[in-house]
Amino acid sequence: MDLNVLLSPPVAFLIAMGLAYAIYGFGKVLGPAPTSTPGKLEPYACGENFEAGKFSFGYRRFFIAALFFTVMHVAVLSVATVGGGMALRAIGYLVVIAACVSILYSDVD
Repeated sequence: MDLNVLLSPPVAFLIAMGLAYAIYGFGKVLGPAPTSTPGKLEPYACGENFEAGKFSFGYRRFFIAALFFTVMHVAVLSVATVGGGMALRAIGYLVVIAACVSILYSDVD
């Protein structure tokens, strides 16, 4: 029997998942049964009960920064692969990228 097949990624993944599921099941058998308590899911902070309100995080700045880094990495890769007489076009490309990024940042909040 060839044991190298066990080292292939799909087979190794299935073995690891099976082992993890067996450990999870063993812990579930050993652990106590969960009990339901009335106030367990109620909001509570700093010793006071309060009404839960809807709260949303503002990820807009993060996504703009992530887009900025992605665009700059692509721009640097493009300029790095340009050689010879295309250097002037590459500089123009970077100027257009800089203008687009400045428009993105000017629209934030």
